[in-house]
Amino acid sequence: MKITAFTVDGVPMIKEGDDLAEILAGLVKLEDDDIVVFAHTVVSKAEGRRYFLGDIVPTPRAEELARLNNEDPRFIQHVLNNSTKILMRHPLLVETVWGNVCINAGTDRSNTESGYILSLPEDPDRSARKLRDRLFELTGKRVAVIITDTNGRSFRVGQIGVTVGCAGIAALRDRRGDKDLFGHELKITIQAIADEVAACANMLMGEADEGTPIAIIRGYQYLKDDRGIKPSFRTDEEDIVKKALLEMVEREERAQKAIVHGERPSGVVRP
Repeated sequence: MKITAFTVDGVPMIKEGDDLAEILAGLVKLEDDDIVVFAHTVVSKAEGRRYFLGDIVPTPRAEELARLNNEDPRFIQHVLNNSTKILMRHPLLVETVWGNVCINAGTDRSNTESGYILSLPEDPDRSARKLRDRLFELTGKRVAVIITDTNGRSFRVGQIGVTVGCAGIAALRDRRGDKDLFGHELKITIQAIADEVAACANMLMGEADEGTPIAIIRGYQYLKDDRGIKPSFRTDEEDIVKKALLEMVEREERAQKAIVHGERPSGVVRP
C-alpha cells in the first residue's frame, strides 16, 4: 500500500458562516476515496462555536473548580455547560455532551483572539457528514471526512491527534478472528483506524502557527462506514476506569461539602 498525505495550502482565516467545503474545493482537486481531515478549530469557527468570555457568568461550582485549577471561572463554566460528567476535578477531565472524554471538554484558547474561546462542534459526527455531503455536491467525489482535536494519553506524556467526528470511514476495524504471520488467531485486536488517520494528519497540520488546518490522506484503503466516532466510545458499563474516576470525584465532593459544613469527612481522622 502506498499512501500520500499532504496539507492544503492557502486556507484563509475562517469566520462564522464560511463554507469550508467550498473553500477546500477551490484549493485542491479531490479524488474518490480521499480522506479529508479538518482541525476542529476551523469547523468550530465556521459553525459559530466561538464565545466571548465576558458574556459567561460563572456559578459557585465553577468558581470552586477554577480555584482548584488556577483557571478563569468563566472558562470553567463554559466547560461545565458542555459536559455531562466530571471524571477528575484537577485537571478538569469531563465527558462532553456528545460522549467524548477529554480535558476541559475540548475548549480551546489557541487559534482565536484573546478573550475568546472555541468549543468543539456541537455534534462532530453530524458536522463531518455535512462536510462530506457538501464536498460531494461540489466536486462529485466520494470522500471520507474526519474532524480532529488533540488529546493527552493515559500513562504517557504528550498529546496526539484523535478523531472527534467522522463520516464515510469506520472508526474501528475489528481484526479478531484474523490470523497473524504464524497462523495464530487474533483475539483482542481492534484497530482504531480513524484515530490513526487523525494522528497522521495532525503530525502534518501542526499545533502552532503553521496555518494548515486541513490535510488530505490519499491511497489508504479504509473501511467505509457512516456510524461516526461513537462506536469507539466504551459504554459506562464497560469502562472500569471511568467508573473508578466517578467514584473518586464523588468521594472528593462529599468530603468538600463536609468541610464546608464543619463536619468530619467519612474516613478522615481529624488531628
